[in-house]
Amino acid sequence: MRRVLTATLCLAVSLPGLAAAADPIDFAFLPSIVQPHPASGPLMDVARAGKRLVAVGERGVITYSDDNGQSWLQAAVPVSTTLTSVSFPDAENGWATGHGGVILHSADAGEHWQLQFDGRQGNAQFLAWSQAKVQQLQAQMDAAEPDSIEAQDLEIDLEDAQYAVEDAQLAVETGPVDPFLDVLMLDARRGFAVGAYGMLYSTADGGEHWKLDIDHIDNPDRYHYYAITAGADGMLYIAGEAGLLFRSEDSGEHWERLGDVYEGSLFGVLADGKVVLAFGLRGHLFRSDDQGDSWTEVPTDIEQGLYGGAVEKSGEILLFGAGGQVLRSDDGGHSFSARNHPSRATFASGLPDGTGNYLLVGMDGAVELHWEHGQHE
Repeated sequence: MRRVLTATLCLAVSLPGLAAAADPIDFAFLPSIVQPHPASGPLMDVARAGKRLVAVGERGVITYSDDNGQSWLQAAVPVSTTLTSVSFPDAENGWATGHGGVILHSADAGEHWQLQFDGRQGNAQFLAWSQAKVQQLQAQMDAAEPDSIEAQDLEIDLEDAQYAVEDAQLAVETGPVDPFLDVLMLDARRGFAVGAYGMLYSTADGGEHWKLDIDHIDNPDRYHYYAITAGADGMLYIAGEAGLLFRSEDSGEHWERLGDVYEGSLFGVLADGKVVLAFGLRGHLFRSDDQGDSWTEVPTDIEQGLYGGAVEKSGEILLFGAGGQVLRSDDGGHSFSARNHPSRATFASGLPDGTGNYLLVGMDGAVELHWEHGQHE
């Protein structure tokens, strides 16, 4: 779910233009400080690790609950940077991402975490990729007919690639800055992390190696990726800045740009079979019945941004957003009913417990919403 971030405005994970901000390097890579109430501060995402709930948030806080959110303990985390997303493909193994390009792994259901990757490695990989791109384009130019249309196009591409090298060299000097905004693990070995400025990394060995994986996705302007999800049919989807929507039918080997659905940013994407939902700025919500080939807008009657969502096994769909907005659908996303949490806090993510109660996380930490009869708790 999601989402660019700053330490003081955590839910800016959903806002473009802030991706360059990050915690100071001398603080970000110190262990997270123990908090007296770890679930009361800003939290960015929540996931299930078996029956356990695990939430991540500001200042490296990762907190977990074994009683459905009634009480919370804080995990041991080696960084203090804001964490934006968490994914558990099974009850024991989890991954979390955040500022400074950090990727963390837990092998004990979220109680202890180790740093697998950070922006220093990411910057080095992007510099190497950019330099190789320049060499490739230069070789193509040398082989092209002088003054041909091909040569002219290659000259433009080469100039852009040289600028990319300069940007990459500056990033290496500056240090890890750009945040990851979402992580998706398909199983305990295969997964993806996406984020600001077109960051897309993948692993095939449980995170022992994370590699820059942008050769097969068309995002030359390096727009931000806010969310990545998988459908039960194996399709993968990415949503991002400026209406970006991508689909992969081969586990991320290649990505196809979907049709222009919306010019504004799409902060989230959910998939349930052939049904796909994309949502974002000012409550805009779009639905596809054919795996993203065509789209229709779904009325929400709200103007607040939608930042996250969840699809339950029952088929129930939940969306979360600014100002305490929570939307629910029990007809496959054809229509939604809305509730507004009395706190009016902005929510980034949440999960239902199957009894009419919902555990939401956002600027006010972890809170409950009771849907029955329109009553809130």
